[in-house]
Amino acid sequence: MTKAVFILKNEKGFTLLEAYIAFGLTLLIVSVIPLIVTSIAWSPFYKHDSSFELQVFYNQLHSEVRGSEGIVATENSLSLMINEEEVRYDLSSESIYRRVQGRGYVPMLDSVQSFTCEMDKLERLSCVTIMKHGYVFERSMSSLFSKVTNNEE
Repeated sequence: MTKAVFILKNEKGFTLLEAYIAFGLTLLIVSVIPLIVTSIAWSPFYKHDSSFELQVFYNQLHSEVRGSEGIVATENSLSLMINEEEVRYDLSSESIYRRVQGRGYVPMLDSVQSFTCEMDKLERLSCVTIMKHGYVFERSMSSLFSKVTNNEE
């Protein structure tokens, strides 16, 4: 019986240490990619679509309009009476802010050019928001308990 002896010359392949280093570099690169994409998406030079923010803002506004007992719509502001508290939405310095009983100043929507609300023919509140980049959004809402009042200031 002859024994076969394999002698490997010019071994080609990776050592375990080299494989670990390659795997670690790959994981590092893959983990940094989401951070880079996020920083590009929130940079001031990136023009993102604000329709999602508008939808969230109008859904919040709609839920408060439905439960309000009184609504006063003026140019660039909207005042709602909810559980004997005044909730006010004002356009100030390109942002819509929400205040309750004159306290707080919560920014609800940024980059707003104009925000107007008025009563339409069906006694519903119609609000139109024009964003700085020209996007126009309009939504009609109605209260379960009150009538809408238009006041010109």
